[in-house]
Parts: sequence; structure tokens; C-alpha cells
Amino acid sequence: MRLVPRNEQDRKQVRIQTMTQTGEKIRLARKARRMSQDDLADILGTDRETISKYENGVHEMGITTFIQIARALEMNPAELLPEDPEDRRKQNGRDRLNEIAGKLSERDLELVLGLAESMIRNQE
Repeated sequence: MRLVPRNEQDRKQVRIQTMTQTGEKIRLARKARRMSQDDLADILGTDRETISKYENGVHEMGITTFIQIARALEMNPAELLPEDPEDRRKQNGRDRLNEIAGKLSERDLELVLGLAESMIRNQE
């Protein structure tokens, strides 16, 4: 279930949280590439202080800057976006199912799949 901001204060909180999480991902990616804030600033044509503000979620960046940062870090921009907790929960579930399925015999796997399909039909 995704939380939808109900009012201006909620929207502001979501924006701040997104900026902070995105900034942290930028910092981690930059450090993983052994790149300093000055290095990234030089590539973007800005200064270290601006990069620090982006990484700390203090300064909101535009979409163009966001894409430029992703390119400078040789990443897909989507990799820098915060993860949705619901998406992470579903992915963990899929990973767990794949692990379990790999341990089952073909016959048992068919039984489990039949049970899962029956459960889905009963929900509808």
C-alpha cells in the first residue's frame, strides 16, 4: 500500500524524505566510484558545497541536474531514486519464493503452485 500525501504538510515531508534518500544514494554511488565531491562538482560545473547540499537533502535539484548526476556516476537515474517499501517487500517475497522453489521436487512445486493459484482464485 502506497501512502498518498493528504495535505501540504504531508507533501512537504515526502519531498524532504525523497531528497534525503536520493542524496544518500548519490553519496554512496560517488564514494563507490572513489569520486570526491569536488570531482563530481567539476563534472557538473558547480561547486563542492552544492554537491554537499544535494547529498544531505538540503537543496532540491532539478530533473536536469538529477540526470546529469546519474550520468556522471554512470548510473541509470532510476537507481538513485528511493525505493518504495511496498516494492521492496514484494521483491523480498519473490526472492524467498524462488529460493524455496529451487529446493522442491518437480511434483511438490506443482502442488505448491496449484495451492497458490487456488488461494488467488478464492480472493477474487
